[in-house]
Amino acid sequence: MAKKKLVLSAKIEPEYIKALDEVARSQHITRSQLLREFARNATALYGILKAERERQQTEKITLDKNLSQWVLENTPEPMSSELIHFLGEVMHHAAAMKEAQERKGEK
Repeated sequence: MAKKKLVLSAKIEPEYIKALDEVARSQHITRSQLLREFARNATALYGILKAERERQQTEKITLDKNLSQWVLENTPEPMSSELIHFLGEVMHHAAAMKEAQERKGEK
């Protein structure tokens, strides 16, 4: 029996759609599959974003400690290694987009 699915409609800026598509393509999945993955892990992902936002307001992030250990200690439960790998891919993509924006600004 197929799972019941609902349609979600949202207005999203073109650069965000492009970012979603690039991440989906790098993972060899469709945009819909990527959005389902985000939705399935929304609590954990949003927990990370919220914690980081709060952290940014109260303390400056330092990179002089072991960053990998910091991530493991500050990752909300349940966060699988697969999701951490996925977030790493997202960060690589974000860095590439930032570099492209910086190059455009230099011209």
